[in-house]
Amino acid sequence: MEACPAVESCTFLDMPAVRAENDRLSMTVVPGWGSRVISLRWKPSDTELLRTPPSMTEYERTPFLYGMPVLFPPNRIENGSFTFKGRPYQFRINEPQHHNHAHGLVHDEAWEVGRCWTKGNRAVIETVFSSRGRPAVMSQFPHEFSILLRMSIDGASFRQTAEIRNKSKHSFPWGLGYHTTFRFPFGDAEAQERCTLRAPVGKRWVLNDRVLPTGELAHDFRSRGLRDGISVNQFPLDDLFLAMPEDRNEAVLTDPAAGLQVTYRADDAFKHWVLHNGDEASGYLCPEPYTCATNAFNLGMDPEITGMQVLGPGRTALLFCTIHVEEL
Repeated sequence: MEACPAVESCTFLDMPAVRAENDRLSMTVVPGWGSRVISLRWKPSDTELLRTPPSMTEYERTPFLYGMPVLFPPNRIENGSFTFKGRPYQFRINEPQHHNHAHGLVHDEAWEVGRCWTKGNRAVIETVFSSRGRPAVMSQFPHEFSILLRMSIDGASFRQTAEIRNKSKHSFPWGLGYHTTFRFPFGDAEAQERCTLRAPVGKRWVLNDRVLPTGELAHDFRSRGLRDGISVNQFPLDDLFLAMPEDRNEAVLTDPAAGLQVTYRADDAFKHWVLHNGDEASGYLCPEPYTCATNAFNLGMDPEITGMQVLGPGRTALLFCTIHVEEL
């Protein structure tokens, strides 16, 4: 008999958290860490799929390399500044070595827990971020907006839906991404050379010494191999790619030794993928779906390429990603 799904309050490294589970998956969300899914566990083999911090000290040392940080907007903004419709914006400089802003406004903010429920084999957690009453956010991005995240598990699938709402009187540019960090290999680290990644990547954005796109898109010898599936220990990855529109917009992580294949799918609004694996022997892999390129608000290129989008007053953008687990 299948176990009934459940949602309950819990703690993670002494942080208030919410856990949802069914007979196949268990997920843990820490609202105080930017509504981060910090754990996604495959219950049949008790396998943790995401990279989770062993201590608060380790989390604080490299916070973006654990769980699924929410990036609004994603990646870097040159000098933390841009102009939109004649209005200047200045984000805080939190990457001083390159004098950039990195990773947006909500990843380190506390979110509110909204509705939580179960139905059938589905368990759902909702969290909400509102810029109202957040002077640190409004001083950088002077628009009232909200983001509702709906995270659910249903059978062997996880789904994350984001609803971004413009509650201000003016249009604003926006972008969304997830710095998703998988524990990879899922099982024995010695089996890494048998593990493969398949990703829907095409041309690579050429980056300068400040890790910002130059505006040039280059063919990359790795792209064909990545689209077909390739062992990730062959080379380090820390690159921003255009998604291939003719491919399914998904990254597939396969670990034969663990007997698992994980498919991370993003809807078509996510036109870019960052692929990052540290020193290729680090034990993690970040396939990061982005709706827009790094520094998109400053590139001055066709929005169809950069992915820069504009949300009008009273309008809502709806986006989703899924993670599906299969046993081999």
